[in-house]
Amino acid sequence: MGKAQANRRGNRELKRHRSSKSAVQAAAKPSDLVSSKVIRLANVLRRSSTLVYGRRFGLSQVEWRIVALVGEHAPISLNALAELMGLDKGQTSRGVSALVVGRLVLREYRREGRGVCITLTKRGTQLYDELMISALARNDILLHGMSDAERRELFEILDRLTSLARSILEREQNA
Repeated sequence: MGKAQANRRGNRELKRHRSSKSAVQAAAKPSDLVSSKVIRLANVLRRSSTLVYGRRFGLSQVEWRIVALVGEHAPISLNALAELMGLDKGQTSRGVSALVVGRLVLREYRREGRGVCITLTKRGTQLYDELMISALARNDILLHGMSDAERRELFEILDRLTSLARSILEREQNA
């Protein structure tokens, strides 16, 4: 194949790629993206949880998330908690302070003076148990009608998507 013939072939392939790419882009909508669907689902679940936990326990969204995460990961540092929540340290600290006042969490300063260790109080542990009972009931409603195999597949897909999303985040942070 001559150089001119190879160039023409390459140009045809490039045009075909561009036209198929533009056709895909024209047919795609932001609401069709996996990220849009997952964010929408997460927002609906978070909003309904906030209504339930606000009504039942008098907790804000940040507060119930702190109780849930400290219940799962205690003892935990303020930095680690902020990272898990995806919030800045100041916002997380204000939520912890409100829960300290409500005697649901303990904030202990480490001996060497660096960092804060957060745990649940006895009352906070009881609240965590009630939150989990409520969360499990809501989880059962979401998974109702799915077979065990479908549930396993859903969780595997979600874990895989989370792993891929983390690698995208790391790539962007290192760019």
